[in-house]
Amino acid sequence: MRFGAWKVALRLARRDALRAKGRSALILAMVALPVLGVTGADVVHRSGQLTPAERVERVVGGADALVTALSPGQSVEQAPVAEDGAFAVQPRPGRQPTPEQLKAAGADPAALVTSLLPPGSTLTPARPGPETGASSPEGLVRTLTTEADLGDPVWRGRLDLVKGRAPTAPHELAATQAFLDHAGLSLGSTTTVQGLEGTPYTITGVVEHPGELGRVELVARPGELLDQLAAAAEPGRPAAERAQNAHPSWLVHLPGGAALDWAKVQLFNAHGYTLTARSVALDPPPYGAVPYFRDSATYRDPATGNSTRVVVATVTGMALLEVALLAGPAFAVGARRSRRQLALLGAAGGRRTHIGAVVLGGGLVLGLAGAALGVALGTGLVAALRPVIEEVGGARFGHFALPVPDLLAIAGIGLLTALLAAALPAWQAARRSVTAGLTGRDSVRAPNRLVTVLGVALILGGGAVAVYGAGAVRRGLPVVSTYDTRTLTVLGGSITAELGLLACTPLLVALFGRLAGRLPLGPRLALRDSARNRSRTAPAVAAVMAAVAGAVAIGVYSTSTDAENRRDYRPQAPYGAVQLISHNDGPKAAQLPAEVEKQLTGLGGRADVGQLVYRFCDNCSSTVVLRGPADLRRLADLPHVATGDVAVLHNLFDVRDAAAERALAAGKLLVFDRSLIGADGKAVLLLRGGGAPLQPGQIPKPDLQEVPVDAVLVDAPAAARFAQGLMPTTALTGLGLASAPQGAVWRPATPPDRKAQQRAAAAAVRLDHYAELTVERGYQPKSDAITLALTGFAALVVLGAAGIATGLAAADSRQDQATLAAVGAPPRIRRTMAGLQCALIALLGAVLGAANGFVPAVGLLKSRASGAGSQPALITAPWGELLLVVLVLPVVAGLLAALFTRSRVALGRRLS
Repeated sequence: MRFGAWKVALRLARRDALRAKGRSALILAMVALPVLGVTGADVVHRSGQLTPAERVERVVGGADALVTALSPGQSVEQAPVAEDGAFAVQPRPGRQPTPEQLKAAGADPAALVTSLLPPGSTLTPARPGPETGASSPEGLVRTLTTEADLGDPVWRGRLDLVKGRAPTAPHELAATQAFLDHAGLSLGSTTTVQGLEGTPYTITGVVEHPGELGRVELVARPGELLDQLAAAAEPGRPAAERAQNAHPSWLVHLPGGAALDWAKVQLFNAHGYTLTARSVALDPPPYGAVPYFRDSATYRDPATGNSTRVVVATVTGMALLEVALLAGPAFAVGARRSRRQLALLGAAGGRRTHIGAVVLGGGLVLGLAGAALGVALGTGLVAALRPVIEEVGGARFGHFALPVPDLLAIAGIGLLTALLAAALPAWQAARRSVTAGLTGRDSVRAPNRLVTVLGVALILGGGAVAVYGAGAVRRGLPVVSTYDTRTLTVLGGSITAELGLLACTPLLVALFGRLAGRLPLGPRLALRDSARNRSRTAPAVAAVMAAVAGAVAIGVYSTSTDAENRRDYRPQAPYGAVQLISHNDGPKAAQLPAEVEKQLTGLGGRADVGQLVYRFCDNCSSTVVLRGPADLRRLADLPHVATGDVAVLHNLFDVRDAAAERALAAGKLLVFDRSLIGADGKAVLLLRGGGAPLQPGQIPKPDLQEVPVDAVLVDAPAAARFAQGLMPTTALTGLGLASAPQGAVWRPATPPDRKAQQRAAAAAVRLDHYAELTVERGYQPKSDAITLALTGFAALVVLGAAGIATGLAAADSRQDQATLAAVGAPPRIRRTMAGLQCALIALLGAVLGAANGFVPAVGLLKSRASGAGSQPALITAPWGELLLVVLVLPVVAGLLAALFTRSRVALGRRLS
């Protein structure tokens, strides 16, 4: 076609789009929405990609460099930005230390760093502190600690003050927002740090790490927290010895005119220090000049960096497929409504290419408008929601990026989608005869048999490939992103089967139409209209099927994974048990359980738990175990024998058996696993350790001793998860064994809530810094945001596709509706037809999609479970999601369509 003909076609398409405003707005929205989403995701992604200057600023702040004593006395290899990777080189046997290593091993770290830097450089300590606990209204919150002078510009970009003021007086702190949220505190609140309970600190400011907004941390003035914490943790140890085990860091400010290069970085590495210099990060050395890249033991597959891109491309492709499937019927209805105009164009001498160009021009006009609208709205939405996006993403943008090539490519893809959606209607309009267009009578063609046969072949072939891949293809290295050949085979077969099902959709719609003769008037008309207009119905069914298949596949995979995790979960105690873990055998051993009982009311009787040990010398002991097989996958802890009385039998093992209680009172060992007792009714204790210092005349003991003891089998497989057996404390003296305290267990009628648990844990930690209080709440499933989001997306597509198809059917069948009204059909027939058509599309697509969604999920689950030592796969259906998608949504879609459809239609003159 000539350019002039295209101009005429585009003018006609523009006028038709302006005339049919409702249909045009629908197509605009369908094109603009995925473009908006992809644009927003791209802008967020590009804005989060830091430039070298932004990356190094988050490491060194306003300084020129950051030096860290990684391993003084050894050589170090690092990336140009040490935070991207660094390790200490292990010395080879027989090799003498280098002069740099000898110098670093005996030098003061700060003095050595000063000597290696240009004269006049200033150092600002930037050492991280330990993780500790801080008090909150509910108990104790775990937090990181550090020290910084927030008024010094050297910290800006690394640690920023965003609210309040910097600490300026003693006993003042700044905190991250994540700490305040976890602790339930605010500016002006006070908190105490574990180990320094006698010193309350006032929170005066809120700080943030731009690259880690979720960091829970307290920031004190230099010299006011870290040394005090170290002294409280190791009160008898000199400060110089404590500093030897630390990895101090310094922010470096260079004098005017001084600079650091890669040679200086390697000099620091030779002494065991890492150096991240701003100048080196902005002008990095060649790849081959960095030994770290050559010698790093951490292998990183180059394809793994494409995981996000693969996911984004898949989601984008699915969204554009949905647009093409849903917008296609809209173009088809538009072409059918304009068939008389197009026929007149043909009667006036226009060629078929001219007629197709008019319809395709509609795709071009509306695609351009929708793509431009989507790009503009996506960019504006990210700009407006930038603070929220940064908070959710956990990092600040380096800058607000507007990648013009990306935005043009996204707009081009949106335009291409609209053109693809208009391509089939344009081809059908070009093939329509002029006579049929002028009279308004289109013939109904049977489904293409070749397409149907091809679809069946794809279904069978794809299913066979998926099954074969799950069981026969071996695992291997990743081929695409992180996916190996087996996973790709399963996914490829599943997608092939889904494409085959898409090709069979017109035939399935036609088969449903044959059932119409046995139905009442309203359903009969709805089914026949849907079957007659397959070009409008089939794409909507296909769109619903594709969306539901993806949601169901993810749902089956997630639900089955959750079921496997539930099966493999190893409880630490019976459900609802409150367990105090403490190895303290000093004077506070009795105070700890009493303090817990004071904080938590209604705990019931207490059981003091110990562990059977063999003391073979002073301060030397080993854990006693029973001879026999041990299934480590079932045990809550390493194999051991518990010690205690009847209360331990009740509270820890959840066993209430009169015979077992009598045997325990008689001093016998209770065993919960039949394989640990011999035919003679005895269990064998294994005592390890015989290296005690010998006195003159003593005979050394063997390293392994086997001591048979009388045992009673308690048939309680669930109890065997917590220990191999239970030995009464009264029998220990005769065996020459001892009991190491492990804490206490309670079995309250109702487990305490988490706030009460926090309060009790804080009280226990005040008495024993290493104490831990747990409540066995059973397996806690993790919320799956992806499954929830895909289910919501599928629900939106089900309702949207069915509603769009119904609205198009109503617009396309106005003449038929007028005929029905003219012959006296009741007004409710129109509502009934709309509701049933909508429900039919949603139901058929949902059923096909749900069935198809099981194929990839089952294949991937069986593929994952076929490895050596893997547990069998559990295939669990998400019944709630299936019920929602397959039954509830079609009914809702039908009711909504019937509700929003007008009962009466205006009569008009009909041409014949």
